[in-house]
Parts: sequence; structure tokens; C-alpha cells
Amino acid sequence: MKTASAISFAAPFSLAVFIAGLGGLIWLYLNGAAIDPDAGREAMIAAIWNHVGWGAVTAPVLLVYIGWRLFAGSSASATIADKVSIAVLAALAAAVVFLVVTGPITVWTYGTGLKVFDWFSIPSPTGKAPALHSLVEQAHVFVAHCIPWLIAAEALLFAASRVGKR
Repeated sequence: MKTASAISFAAPFSLAVFIAGLGGLIWLYLNGAAIDPDAGREAMIAAIWNHVGWGAVTAPVLLVYIGWRLFAGSSASATIADKVSIAVLAALAAAVVFLVVTGPITVWTYGTGLKVFDWFSIPSPTGKAPALHSLVEQAHVFVAHCIPWLIAAEALLFAASRVGKR
């Protein structure tokens, strides 16, 4: 049973983590969409490193959001809408974890270290692997294009759950 102090803390924390998590996902998607080979090599490389840096900073927030949403509620009295919300969240969680894993692998298989802005760099454990790089990069981009649809569904279900509780 939740105490009054836990309940009063849970709602604002849930909303803050929701906004930070989805805001981070949207920001990363827009940063990834800005990677344009037609803009020239320098602009493309700058866009890639901007996306990589924000991905490294945003990944912990996204993982906290996913953990909070997956483990915060009780499923004993879950409605159909709650179960759909959990299924959408599970798909979003799987997509985010996939992107968090394949993002660094994409950079490392290109043969470079993972630069987080100019703060630090994580060296490549793999070295250059062009065939693997191409495969992982294509899978990363494909799953990234699913994110807006999952975000929209999650946001609608989150809003509906808030309206339904009032």
C-alpha cells in the first residue's frame, strides 16, 4: 500500500520523468533526422556527433523513464487500456534499448571512439567492421523511424490514463 507521501511524490515525479523521457526521445529523433549526407561532409559529421553526444546524455533519462513506467504501477486491477499501454510501453522500451545498444555499436564499427561532445571519448572495442557497420546502422535507422509512432501512442495513452484517474 502506498503512503500519502509516496503518492504525493509519485505523480509529479512520474510526470517529470515522462516529459524528460519523451522530450529526450523527440530531441534525439530530430537530431538524427538532421544527419543529411547532401549537406556536405563537415555538416553531416557535425550532425552525427551532435546526435551521438545527446544520445549518451539522454540514454540514462530514457532508461529511468522506462523503468519507472514499467515498475511504478500495480497490474492487479489493470484494465484493457492499461494492458494496451503496457504493451506500447514495452515496444517503446524495446526500441529505446535497441537504439541505446546499436548507437554506440554503429559508431564503434565505423572504427572511431564514441565521443560525448568534447567531454570524453569511449574507445572502440571492435575496430573497423564495414559490413557490420552497415547492417547495424540500417537497423538503427529503421527502428528510429518507428519511435515517433510509439511516442504518439504512448503520449495518448499516458494522457488518457491521467484523464481517466480524475
